[in-house]
Amino acid sequence: MGYLRSTAAACAVCSAIAASIIGSTAGADVPRAFSQIIVNGNARFSDQDVLATANLRPGEIYYADDLRAAIEALEFTGEFDFIRIRSEGPRLIVTVDETPSYEGLLTFGLGYDSDTGVFGGAVLSLENALGLGADVLGEIIVAQEVQTARLRVFDNDALSETTGVGVRLFYGAYEYDNTLFDYERMSIAPYVQADVGGGQIEARVTFTETEISDVASTASAILQGDTGTQDATEFGLSYRFGATNPNANRLTWGALVSVDYGIAGDAKLVRSEGQVNVFAPLPGGFALRSTLELGHVAGQGSAVTRATDRFVLGGASLRGFERGGVSVRDIDGAVVTDLGGTRFGALRTDVVLPVLADLPGVDVFGFVDVGRVWGLDSPVTPSGTLQNTSDLRTSVGLGASYDFALGRLEGYLASPTSKQTGDQEQAFGLTFRAQF
Repeated sequence: MGYLRSTAAACAVCSAIAASIIGSTAGADVPRAFSQIIVNGNARFSDQDVLATANLRPGEIYYADDLRAAIEALEFTGEFDFIRIRSEGPRLIVTVDETPSYEGLLTFGLGYDSDTGVFGGAVLSLENALGLGADVLGEIIVAQEVQTARLRVFDNDALSETTGVGVRLFYGAYEYDNTLFDYERMSIAPYVQADVGGGQIEARVTFTETEISDVASTASAILQGDTGTQDATEFGLSYRFGATNPNANRLTWGALVSVDYGIAGDAKLVRSEGQVNVFAPLPGGFALRSTLELGHVAGQGSAVTRATDRFVLGGASLRGFERGGVSVRDIDGAVVTDLGGTRFGALRTDVVLPVLADLPGVDVFGFVDVGRVWGLDSPVTPSGTLQNTSDLRTSVGLGASYDFALGRLEGYLASPTSKQTGDQEQAFGLTFRAQF
């Protein structure tokens, strides 16, 4: 029995081995015919595809050079890591090891966002990465005030047809101009997702390390006490169901509920959040779209939250106010320290107007936003007056968006109609994103 391999070591003796398959008489190349040709090891390519590429057919007469040419033809495709041809009596056996197949897309983006300023980014998307069945999504964003990197690896049928396994990695560095501190956060979160009851449930364990640094010397004593590094391990559950459909001629909605419970680390917290999205077409070409968000975070036992654990509103989450411009705060004369709150609620409602409706991708809308942030669990005495009320902030405005082939442009004008001392207003918001 003889064989041919596509490895570099075998190439040096390729001619001799080919002759051993065909057979020789006094050094002559003796042709042979094979009544059956069998293909092994193929998955993505059919037997017929492999044989057609190699130009092999049962019953034909082959010389050693023909078999060498068959191997070279298969190698030339770049689809095989290993190729072997051997004979077993009247049968010819072709064994291949396919190169892992995956599809990938790398895109770059530039843009501007009122919350973070000018930014650039890159997104890498791989399907069936390394031929292992997992999808990979990576994203890097670099802006003046924020730098983030995310990576997600997920195999959607690792455990069953409806149950997948994955892991998320995250790094973020934040240096917002309107805060009195900087912070960095790193996390890794293995998770399992399953389709249940018409929705999707996720169970995860998240390992997080957060460092608060460069706290201004004039900042509140509460924020000063938050300085340093803490790590946390949390077990989380979330359930997502439904989805909005702006093309439907009926009301559509979707919701997400999530709970993360601290099980180890410097500070054991309990965080719960929920979101409901609604879209409803209205008579006369109008449409209603609305998002309700709620959240609560608290320490277990004697544990307390830090500024990076608590909630703030503003920017995209409450138009008419700067990002983080609505918060529990410590007001000490001219120094205002935003601390965040342990509870928040926000309702954003747009009414899409039948204006420029004939232009593809264009929406013109009026909006009303309502939100509040309250609650603080720090044992530290504030440096000045603690502003911790559940009073509502509201704003109204007019906006427009344009979705085009390479990205999205959205802008709005907003006016707060109710606010509190220290709130940071933002009358104009703009988001522009383009990818290529």
